[in-house]
Amino acid sequence: LSFDEWFNGPNFSGGWIGARRKLENIGFYPVITYLGNFAANPVGGNSKSATNTSAFYVGYGLELEKLTGIKELKGWKLINAWSWRFGRSLTKEYIDNEFNVQQNYGGQSFLLSSLYLTYTTDSFFGDNSLMFKIGRIAAGDNFMTKPLYWLYQNNAFDGNPVGAFKQTRLSAFPGSAWGAMAQITDSQGLYLKAGVYQINTEKQDSLNMHGLDWSFRGDGVNTNYEIGWDINHDGSGRSPGNISAIASWYNAPHNDNPLVSSPFNCSVYVQANYMIYNLGYIKKGEPYYIVRDSEKYRDLRGLILWGVFQYDPSENLARMPYFASGGLLFNAPFESRADDVICFGAAYGKYSDKLAGEEGGSYEAVFELNYKFQINRFAFIQPNVQFVLNPSGGKYSDALVLGMQYGVSF
Repeated sequence: LSFDEWFNGPNFSGGWIGARRKLENIGFYPVITYLGNFAANPVGGNSKSATNTSAFYVGYGLELEKLTGIKELKGWKLINAWSWRFGRSLTKEYIDNEFNVQQNYGGQSFLLSSLYLTYTTDSFFGDNSLMFKIGRIAAGDNFMTKPLYWLYQNNAFDGNPVGAFKQTRLSAFPGSAWGAMAQITDSQGLYLKAGVYQINTEKQDSLNMHGLDWSFRGDGVNTNYEIGWDINHDGSGRSPGNISAIASWYNAPHNDNPLVSSPFNCSVYVQANYMIYNLGYIKKGEPYYIVRDSEKYRDLRGLILWGVFQYDPSENLARMPYFASGGLLFNAPFESRADDVICFGAAYGKYSDKLAGEEGGSYEAVFELNYKFQINRFAFIQPNVQFVLNPSGGKYSDALVLGMQYGVSF
């Protein structure tokens, strides 16, 4: 393996002297990644400091037909993943604000993140596609998430617009819960998906259980339904986009009396994104650093506008009944940098009137500007600047945060 072959390959650890390809040929696909988030607040917050949070992700996928030779298992896979997170949170220990300035903080332990069976087919009642999952999964991995959200360091944006977790009781990575979900998509990109998930107890989600309490004695059930349209996700070169609406039902304790709980409460979410300025393919006919099957917009150079609105009518249940976020992405800002992206995002959350102290009826907002520099297929760095407005509803002074997100795929 020459230096050029290693540097331009997909993994930092190379091909394991041919072992990786042999494993993939029999249907075993290993995944090992590292993600770091550095952040410092030279201005504002409760106190000034700098911290770094780290996350290792180790998992594998088994393609059951290839592994067993049984044709009836075509489309079936078994997925298992573990997360190891460590480091101190600048938000939790120093700024003391709501929206975490390091998205990979939370679940600081070694946790089972997923263990599930999945089935996919492109010939469900004609040319419709079907995807189905069952096992230990997280609702946040399947609902209210889009690949473009992963391009931020602040947790108000990254993974899921965080209003979902300030309203409904949605299970989230790196944790998992018993669940099942399915999605049907037609040839035009219209889709419908639904899922049901157990709401874990505090004990089940405690770090010393490491995600291994699989009992069915939960705190109730969370169900989610999403209808949407993936616009021009067909590799045609036309401006891609998405619009979707989600309803989430859950049960939760009251803000003013945690001993009282209400069942069957609903939150509503709307999200949309569209490439409003399309400069065409960056390197049409040439290989990209990163193979992208589900992120067609990243194969095009242009400007993407996105927005989210989340609402929960229950002031006595939701920590933030109103949440909105949005931003702009400039994919491939330079023709010579096909995999780079500039991202701007803004998020606003209004606290419930039922909360005590400065938070009650107040708000917090955050802004982020970053540049993701893709070094090669397996490594990137992403310097960013964040501004936290009205931390914890005005409890502390506005904070300026200087950050760096960086990652390696092994």
